[in-house]
Amino acid sequence: MAVAESLLIGFLIGTQREVSQGEGHPGVRDFLLIALVGTICGLVDSPWLTASALASMTALLCVFYMRERERNGITTELAAVTAYALGYLTTTPLSRLAMGAAIVVVVLLEAKRWLHGFIRETITEKEFDDTLWFLAIIFVIFPLLPEGRFGPYQFLSPREIWTFVILVSSISYVGYFLEKFLGAQRGLRLAGIAGGLASTTAATASFARGSREDPEDAALYSQAAVLANSMQFPRLLLILWLVYPALAVAVVWPLAGMTAAGLATGFLMGRSRPAPVPPAAPAAAASSNPFRLLPSLKFGALFGAILFASKAASAEFGSAAVYWTSTLGGSLDVDAVAMSLTDLVRGGTVTREAGALAVLLTLAANAVIKTGIAIYGGTPSYARSVAAGFGVMAAAGAVFWLLPRGL
Repeated sequence: MAVAESLLIGFLIGTQREVSQGEGHPGVRDFLLIALVGTICGLVDSPWLTASALASMTALLCVFYMRERERNGITTELAAVTAYALGYLTTTPLSRLAMGAAIVVVVLLEAKRWLHGFIRETITEKEFDDTLWFLAIIFVIFPLLPEGRFGPYQFLSPREIWTFVILVSSISYVGYFLEKFLGAQRGLRLAGIAGGLASTTAATASFARGSREDPEDAALYSQAAVLANSMQFPRLLLILWLVYPALAVAVVWPLAGMTAAGLATGFLMGRSRPAPVPPAAPAAAASSNPFRLLPSLKFGALFGAILFASKAASAEFGSAAVYWTSTLGGSLDVDAVAMSLTDLVRGGTVTREAGALAVLLTLAANAVIKTGIAIYGGTPSYARSVAAGFGVMAAAGAVFWLLPRGL
């Protein structure tokens, strides 16, 4: 089996190299032999034979490369070393990865022109630099932050606050490139829906920043924010259904009504705007940066302040005041409050009706906080549109809550 896999690996990589490079380069037969040698070394399981074979093959490739003075790259030689390594891999417990890796290698080799065009013509130096900064806040700064909670009421959680900064930055970053490649309208719509599935608070903050940096497209950022917040309700309903279906049934109609109202309002927004700029050269994307840390840090500081107020108020009111604590806690984290409410309803501490009403109050408090974020970070028109969207969704939720009760 290992021999058959190695021959197939050599055939795939060799065929790609021979078709793309033509005569005068290693081809199918060469790669078949290289992959087969790797498999034989793996089967014999001799470190000396493996190292010697690799050294011999590398020396032959070096000689071949030195003779071809007109060539600039060493892609074929690296592909040969990869074929040898994958051939060896077929004899190990990780043999299942060999074929998958070989296919990835062939795809990368075949995508040469697209990759070169993407890197040299599509991505600017500023976008690449900002990408490095964006990756740094995730993979460099976040792991260095201490775990746990500190300060009064245990409100200060560096990792939780930094996670919010990452979410705000991520939605802005993804939205920038969606806007660049798809155009402002379609790109921001997709960014809004995706951002709503991740964090509606972060999405609202991110689009607020975008509206201030690009006031001409404030209507589109408002549309994206309303669409993002519309996705909160089905996400919450799914969580409740998985944890405690009885509570999900109690709020299904209000949440469904708010979802429909939010989506309808969101798709109606921005229609008065002129036709979007073609995707090839969107003005907004060309004039802004994909990553801006300072605005994200400001929203992170605001998040920390609200977190402190929520924790302090919840501690003062106590867990018995379910409506107060749900409202205050939901100002930041609807999902966490909903999870705690399922425990209270399941344990009989709170009736299902009271738990359902607490969920809706949680959503209302969350909407108030996000309206404040829209006012703090966005343009006046963005804040008004987002507030109007929340008003429509709240009205729909109230109707679907009150009508079945004859109120």
